[in-house]
Amino acid sequence: MTGLYQAQFERDSCGVNFVADLKGRRSHEIVSLGISALCSMEHRGATGVDPQTGDGAGILLQVPDRFLRTAAPFPLPDEGGYVTGIAFFPRREDQIEAGMSAAERIVADEGLSVLGWREVPVDPSVLGKASRRTMPAVLQIFIDGSPHRGMDLERRAYVVRKRIEREIDLEQDDDLPGGAIGGASVMHKGVYFSSLSSRTLVYKGMLTTPQLADFYPDLHDDRLQS
Repeated sequence: MTGLYQAQFERDSCGVNFVADLKGRRSHEIVSLGISALCSMEHRGATGVDPQTGDGAGILLQVPDRFLRTAAPFPLPDEGGYVTGIAFFPRREDQIEAGMSAAERIVADEGLSVLGWREVPVDPSVLGKASRRTMPAVLQIFIDGSPHRGMDLERRAYVVRKRIEREIDLEQDDDLPGGAIGGASVMHKGVYFSSLSSRTLVYKGMLTTPQLADFYPDLHDDRLQS
């Protein structure tokens, strides 16, 4: 007997949860519930020899406009009028500067302008040895979207993100891979964005699910709402 198992239906998949307010009300509670739900799926993640280095965890939020207006060290356009995203860079200062300059040139080439960058607060102490050794620099970009909005702006942001990932090639040291914490094979090219959008923002990394919110203190801030 062959049984009920059929190999052609076998699929690999990550655990995913979705939390929302049925009336569309933003709150930090939604973020907290999302993180709690994520932690409840820790069994869906994997670890290697180092049990404190996970194979990846993240959370996707609406752009937390209220929080970003206090976190960004410069004024922001009206909500929906700017693009933002968290990026992973090599840790060497010269490579960070080169990557930022190259990204800004691509943004300008696509008819937009960079408002500025924010160094995203992180807590490396929660990481395992393997992920701490390869942890990248984590920066957040803000792009002025005017005069574009809505899906027109989203399309332009998508093109910018893909061009940055594919065109920026920064030399890497053999003993500093550049960012396993980022969870992206394209890290060897130097710059990887987990998202770039006027609508959504992603926090992610090669983390176990309980490490995510502790690694990114932003996620504990009551002003960060979705």
